[in-house]
Amino acid sequence: MKKVLLLAAVAFGFNAMGQDAANARLMQAELPVSTAAKEKIEDIMLKRGGAVDDLYDYTDFLYQYYSSDMTLGAITTTPDSSTVIVYSDGSTGNSYNHAVGATYDFNYYGWGDNEFDEGDQVTIDSLFVIGGYDIFNGNNSDKIRFTIFKGSNGFSAPFSGVQYNAATFAALDPTVQPTAKTMAYAGDSDGGVAGGVTATTTTVIDYNLSTADSGVAVVGVEVPNGGFSLMGDELLGIFIEYLPGGLTATDTIDYSNNTGDINPFYFYYYSEGNTAAPQGYFIQDYDSTSTNCSNFLFSDTRYAAWTGTSAWRNDQTSINMSYSHLISLRASGTSSVGVDELATTEVSVFPNPSNGVINVELNANAAATVTVVDVLGQIVYRSNENFVAGERKMINLSNKAKGMYILTVEGEGVNTVERISIK
Repeated sequence: MKKVLLLAAVAFGFNAMGQDAANARLMQAELPVSTAAKEKIEDIMLKRGGAVDDLYDYTDFLYQYYSSDMTLGAITTTPDSSTVIVYSDGSTGNSYNHAVGATYDFNYYGWGDNEFDEGDQVTIDSLFVIGGYDIFNGNNSDKIRFTIFKGSNGFSAPFSGVQYNAATFAALDPTVQPTAKTMAYAGDSDGGVAGGVTATTTTVIDYNLSTADSGVAVVGVEVPNGGFSLMGDELLGIFIEYLPGGLTATDTIDYSNNTGDINPFYFYYYSEGNTAAPQGYFIQDYDSTSTNCSNFLFSDTRYAAWTGTSAWRNDQTSINMSYSHLISLRASGTSSVGVDELATTEVSVFPNPSNGVINVELNANAAATVTVVDVLGQIVYRSNENFVAGERKMINLSNKAKGMYILTVEGEGVNTVERISIK
């Protein structure tokens, strides 16, 4: 069994925060919502299967793919909304958030080389969440509870599809009707500690908080019994609760003087800074993945408050696509993505970089199509060729702009992708 890789998680968490602070002024421009060009490149670039053992988190591809004005925040989470919070200005309010969560789809191309095929088995070895823990009452025994489960990538329990109004996010194509996945939750009007996720088979892991966890901390747990396994065509649900000890119906968290009957815990997240025109980052790829990182239970008068078309909120967690909780996990397995597409014929492309004149050579006789696309996914060259072993075919791209291109050679027994550069 692997050890819990806290150092990796710490690097993820604090590097992400530092990156947000350091690059805030450099990340103001919004990229277009359409990612069609990027997806074309991703589809063309064949991923080679093999051993995978890596950390998965949303913040990585959030910063890699999208320029944004995301800001760091924290949500105080308690299991019962009767808890009264007194803020520094003396105002009071209830704590309405009762748990946070994430939905992972390991068959998402955004994971890059760590993507799994639908028929691959994935094993979850450890889980992490970043948050802040304040000790107002040293007599309480508090814990973080991780509940993980799996379900089909569809609209049946424990995952249910929730249709969002196409106009919810201003930057989205108004004709789009994206479907987001949330995890089904069996609520109870008696309080947040009753009920839970509706999955029949779950793994529950408790982490007992201590003074060493105070301040900003990474909470990491090892998944017992050799890990939690699922297939690449299934979704993984992660539900994370803060369970304070000695819970009563009249608890108070007083931020004005840092006292209270229970100790608070804050789950950290990145949120959309552009509230006037939110981008809805986690549904931009609505047609490619069920990956979602903002499941949380939120209700101001508990579960019975919602009626009519909003009644689904009474027994499910809610979704906010403009949030990304700092939840990560370590997964391992053997990926077969691209394995069945590996070329049986060797292809040589040279010189690379070049001045635009490129030679393509095969070590066998074959009919194949040579295609070159630019970084926008536009085809700039295509030719059907009959290769003879050892014979060079010359491709003249000298009239094309300098930069990076993707060259593919596809045919019977041939399936090769190369990055080429014109200087």
